[in-house]
Amino acid sequence: MDLTKLSGVWSGKYWLEPADHEGVPFSVWLTVDRDRLTGSILEKNIFETCNFPQLESDVRGHVTCDEIVFLKTYRGFDHEPAYYEGAFARGGRQIIGRWYFDWPDEVSGRFEMHYKGAKANIGQAASNVTKLTP
Repeated sequence: MDLTKLSGVWSGKYWLEPADHEGVPFSVWLTVDRDRLTGSILEKNIFETCNFPQLESDVRGHVTCDEIVFLKTYRGFDHEPAYYEGAFARGGRQIIGRWYFDWPDEVSGRFEMHYKGAKANIGQAASNVTKLTP
């Protein structure tokens, strides 16, 4: 798999509990350079302690042909970072995995991301988050 083709906009959801059927929508902008990735996330705010309708975070991590691992650090909101670990499906156009805070057994859940394209813009991605927000 050509890792540089992972750069671009991804749309996804993460789930807080196994019984959660709706999930929390998010959009991710990734840049992959060799095996390193950086980027940002825009997501619906689900935290009661913060009054912003959407949250932004920075992403940094690494990627191989088999997996993606990154740390999500919130901007302007004091919360511990979330770790994401996922595997590729559908020819590298889907990522399925799990997220967790601190230690994997503390608070965790699952996530899924789908590749939207290298040329998608911030307005399109933000509208994806808004459309999925109940």
